[in-house]
Amino acid sequence: MWKPKDAVRHRSMMITVLASATLLAISPTRLSAQCSDAGVCSVGSPHGAAGHAIGVSYSFGTSGKADDLTFHALELEGDLRIFDDARLSVRLPWSRISGPLGSASGVGDLTLLWDQSLWNENNDRVAVQVGGKFATGNANAAALPQAYQPGLGTNDLLSGVSYESEPWLFAIGYQLSRGRSNNAVTRLKRGDDLLLRIGYEFQFDDLLLRGEFLSIKRLHNSSVLSAAGNAFGDVPRSDQFQINAVATLRIPLSDLLTLHNLVAVPLLDREINVDGLTRSFSLSAALQASL
Repeated sequence: MWKPKDAVRHRSMMITVLASATLLAISPTRLSAQCSDAGVCSVGSPHGAAGHAIGVSYSFGTSGKADDLTFHALELEGDLRIFDDARLSVRLPWSRISGPLGSASGVGDLTLLWDQSLWNENNDRVAVQVGGKFATGNANAAALPQAYQPGLGTNDLLSGVSYESEPWLFAIGYQLSRGRSNNAVTRLKRGDDLLLRIGYEFQFDDLLLRGEFLSIKRLHNSSVLSAAGNAFGDVPRSDQFQINAVATLRIPLSDLLTLHNLVAVPLLDREINVDGLTRSFSLSAALQASL
């Protein structure tokens, strides 16, 4: 039976968790609340709603490196339950990136991901994911290098497999990116990304706290146009390995609305930021409506 003191305890716990996440997010310690994220982090991600859902998220971040980039991003999110055992996720961001060379803004790359259950019994589920990240964003805004661009300039294939055994989550994902961006400054060609995802959920009445480790290995060095503009060459040490410890707090605001807050701490950092995906400081919050 629910008691007033339980409500006080859970409210206190929620305030403590939120305060801790905020302190992490504003501390000068290097944080990375985004994965790479060329798109592979969408593979194997758990869904917050049983049926259809739409939402919007906002994130702010800085690169914290010599390029000193600042990022603002709004993202429209949709999860459509096509069948009982299948779901289509749609993501479309708008971002603004600024730094010493100037600023660029615009609609980013569209992500579509199909999640298909292969086996679902009791609290165990095995699923496969397949989709892509499509070059709908501008890769030449304000004639700036690729790191400033709202779009990555390539059409990438996403695939993966996930296993959920409540409260655990395991997933492996792959992003195939063999194209070259048409960005006139760098003509960047990124390497493929391999993802390993491990998560665990803690349920506190209506609150859900999920902890995850996201490990991403870029399998090839990135390649860019030379300063002379007449040849392509690899970027040394751009085949990076990174590990992020991620915490997500889901707070129900009503029967239809849910607030998601996210913070992550890098255990291994990305040193090369030619693609503009590195974050040393980032805040993220999303509001989702179930339909």
